[in-house]
Amino acid sequence: MSQVDGMRLTVLVDDSKNPIRPELTAKHGLSFFIELKAGRHTTNLLMDTGPSADVVLQNAQKLDVDLRKVDSIVLSHGHYDHTGGLLGILKHIGKKVPVIAHPGALEAKFAAKKKRLKKAGIPFRVSELEKSSGILTLKRGPTSKAPGIWVSGEIKRASPFEKVKGFKTMRRGKLVDDYMPDDQALFVKVKGKGLVVVTGCAHAGLINTIEQAKKVTGSSGVYAVVGGFHLAGASAGRISATIEELQKAGVKVVMPCHCTGKKAITKFSKVFGKKCNQLRTGNVVTF
Repeated sequence: MSQVDGMRLTVLVDDSKNPIRPELTAKHGLSFFIELKAGRHTTNLLMDTGPSADVVLQNAQKLDVDLRKVDSIVLSHGHYDHTGGLLGILKHIGKKVPVIAHPGALEAKFAAKKKRLKKAGIPFRVSELEKSSGILTLKRGPTSKAPGIWVSGEIKRASPFEKVKGFKTMRRGKLVDDYMPDDQALFVKVKGKGLVVVTGCAHAGLINTIEQAKKVTGSSGVYAVVGGFHLAGASAGRISATIEELQKAGVKVVMPCHCTGKKAITKFSKVFGKKCNQLRTGNVVTF
């Protein structure tokens, strides 16, 4: 069975105003440095690049994370707070690095609030990325980076209570609703633990993402879910339904951050107790 021997995740940037060390900088956005060990080999992934390169690079240096060791960059989706640091980080890495994304991540994206549109997509031209050291790798379907490691690809929307609202995009010259087909996650099978699901924002829905994880990896359950769960502003009913489905999936560990929201995190803490740990900038977790 494909699996890794160990997994180490470092939070390079997250929204929480209280980083674990005062010299670190928190900012709206997300970036994870993920080390995956299998035997003598280590695969280093950067999942998302935060809103800007400066905050990610500064925090990485203070956390003793060498981003020049990154083997691949995975973009969870095309919003600025997950992609803004990409060009600057690629320049720092200084070598050819695959940048894995869904094709939809490159589309123009907007957040619709109070009848106003705010730009929310990647804050650079695609041509700039193509001229960088990043090897743009666009895939709609799942892909395996190494034994035990998968990028989800486009996630099927089946859960009746997980709906995407409030986003727009331009397609064929028309402004239309954006259901975020580009939203994807990382799946890792860890020896002695089980399946770990890492999300950026889970715009596709946390439960839909878990179902995709089980389908892609052949797992019957999930050990841990880590990342942004996009439950900020969600109804109490949706939060409760999410927790119920997590329990059905056998989830043992919940590590929310970024866009999960205080109300949801409080509820997760009540249900999962010590097995729920909110992540902040500078946290390092191992599986």
